[in-house]
Order: sequence, then C-alpha cells, then structure tokens
Amino acid sequence: MPVPSPRCDDGCVARTVASNPSGPRLLRRGAHAHVERVPRSADRILAGVAGGYAARWRVDPTVLRAAIGLLTLAGGIGAALYGIGYLTSSPPESNGAVGPAPPVERQRDLAVALGTLAILVVARDVGVWPGDGVMVPATLVAIAVGVIWAPGRPGRRAGAAGLARQPAVRITFGVALALTGVAAMADRTGGLAAVGRSASAVAIAVTGVAVIAAPAIGRLLGRLDQERRLRVREEERAALAAHLHDSVLQSLVLIQRSEDPKQMTSLARRQERELRSWLYGGRTEAEPTTLQGAVEAVTAAIEVDHSVRVDAVTVGDQPLDETATAMLGALREAITNAARHAKVERVDVYVEVDDQWLVGYVRDTGVGFDVNGVAADRRGLAESIVGRAERAGGAATVTSQPGGGTEVEIWIPRRTGS
Repeated sequence: MPVPSPRCDDGCVARTVASNPSGPRLLRRGAHAHVERVPRSADRILAGVAGGYAARWRVDPTVLRAAIGLLTLAGGIGAALYGIGYLTSSPPESNGAVGPAPPVERQRDLAVALGTLAILVVARDVGVWPGDGVMVPATLVAIAVGVIWAPGRPGRRAGAAGLARQPAVRITFGVALALTGVAAMADRTGGLAAVGRSASAVAIAVTGVAVIAAPAIGRLLGRLDQERRLRVREEERAALAAHLHDSVLQSLVLIQRSEDPKQMTSLARRQERELRSWLYGGRTEAEPTTLQGAVEAVTAAIEVDHSVRVDAVTVGDQPLDETATAMLGALREAITNAARHAKVERVDVYVEVDDQWLVGYVRDTGVGFDVNGVAADRRGLAESIVGRAERAGGAATVTSQPGGGTEVEIWIPRRTGS
C-alpha cells in the first residue's frame, strides 16, 4: 500500500512513494502530478534508454533491446517507443561508472516477451507487417540474442530445467536459433546457394552477426570507458596528493616546530593564499610566469622558512607551463627535504633547459640517509619527486648514503614524445 507523507497546508510537496522501489514515484503539488524521469543507463549501446528502463522495471536490458529491435521492423513501432523513452528519461551522470546489473526478475522478462508478441499480432492485423518471411526469422534472431546474452539464474535444479541453465547449453541453443534465422532470411533473397552472389543476402548475414555481437561490443566499450575514467581519476588523485604534501603538510610541519606566534600566523596566511589560488586556478601578477623566476621564488621562500642558504643556478628558461610546473614541484620537494633533514647550512640547486629536456639537480653535503630504508608511509620521495617526474613523462633518481650527503637528479621532457 502507498504510504503518503503528512499533508502540508502551505502548498509544499506531498510525496506518495509506492512500496515497490522500482516503480515510478508520483510528485504532487496541488492538482498537478508528474512521474519522475527515469535515468538512462551509463552501460549503453545507443543512448542508454533501454538500459535505464530495464533497471527501473527489473528486466534484462538485452531482452528489452531485442524487443525494441524486433518491433522496429513492424512499421517502426520500436523506434517510436525508443523515442518516447528518450523524451521521458534523463541523461546519466557524466562521471557514472558501469556498475553491476540490478537484480532481474525473470517473470518480467517473460512479460516483456509476451507484450512484444501481442504488439506484433496487432501490427500484423492492422497491416504494418513486412511479411512472415521477414518477421519469423527476425523473431528467431531476437530470441537468440536474449538466450545468448541474458545471464543465467542462480541456483541448481535437476533434470531439464537445470540443464537449460548451463551456459554451454544456452549458448549452443541461441547460436542455433540465430543461424536458423539468418539462413531463413538469406533464403528469402535468392536461396542459400546465392549468398556469395547476393549483396542483400550478405548484408542480412552481416547484420545478423552484428545484432548478436552488439551487447558484447556495448559492454566492452563501457568497460574501456570506465577504465579510462578510473585512470584519469587516479592521476588526478595522485597529483592532488603530491600538491597537498608539498604545500599544506609542509606548512603544518613548520607551524608545529615554530614557537613564534607571528611566524605561525605568517606561515598560515601564506599557505592560505597559495591554496586558495591553486584551488580556483588564478595567478596574481606578482607570481612568476617562467621557470627561472619560479625557481628563484621557491628557493627564496625555503630560505626564509628553514633558515638555510639555497644557491640556485638556472641555465636557459621557458614559460611556466605544465611541464615546467612538474619540474618545479619536484625541485621544491627535494630542496625542502634537504633543508629539513640534511642538517646543513647550504643546498646547491642547478636547473638546465635545453631544446628537449628540463634537467634539475639538488645536492647537499649533509647527514644523508639509506634510500632503501625509507618508511612506506613517507611518500615525499616516491610521490612528490619520483612519481611527479614519471607522471610528466620523465624520471628521477635519489642517491644518498648515511654521512655522504644526498643528490637528487630529475629529467622531464619539454615536449611529448621527445
């Protein structure tokens, strides 16, 4: 039974939600009512209409797509229904991933098949019928598509029912139906012996194979698109983690070590400005626009923050584009590590820009460390230096030993494919 929400006297929306979560929800405001739009599926072949309504109705999308394709042959009824579904549905989320299929009720699949058969009978009586020689083979192909690609039901049964659920049996039966339908359709165009000479027969055979393979192709394309989105999202997450490590976490460490309230306030305000500028993508006029100017600004800031002399030499220059920004981030992390951990009074930095590469060196003569003994939770070297260089298409090496100082070398190509 529907459970109405408490009635409002001030014209607010009263919702009536059916006990079946898959059914449409009615939204009422006074005397007006409308049905909530069905979201289209991200796992789509065309626009995702069939997948969206299949998820709402708890039917298999392959069965619904086969029914729409079959009805399209009968006077374009399927295409008209698809257009209505498109107008009454909403687009899927742009970042939606192709998730697992919703639970399917096989009784509803049977209802869709019987409803399709009833519409075909009516279409045959009213005259929108291309002929039994076309529709009977097409029906066999549509049934074959549903049998091959509809997932089997869980559970075990003995006898013929259990045997019919075996994937090998279903696929064999579906392929036999498909071949029968395609052969019958080809026979209508001049006989099976004329398939090699009949363009229409060849076209029918190719179309039959395409219809059978369409669900697999759609799912493959959906998985490839999902993997691409996941890869882009992972790269963005790694870049975000590296930036936060270089900026916010470093500032928090300095604030914790400082005992001067003014210095704490200055560090916090500077970090706030940098983070706000980075979040909203803006750059002030005082910010450098070239790699050389950015290196000078970074080394000057590190000198103030850590009371360490940083001697930087830059040979060549280029605009502060994405490649130069990656080099600058890796250099900043390497210089900051040396200033914090090397226990030295001076850090040497050398940056060179040639036609193909950006090369950076950061050296100190401090206490050094065991590169292989760095704890797994210390992500500065792995993410902010080596990882950042690799994401930009380059590489980075860290050479150090206890008591022997540390040297960091960074190479990043200026152009993709250099």
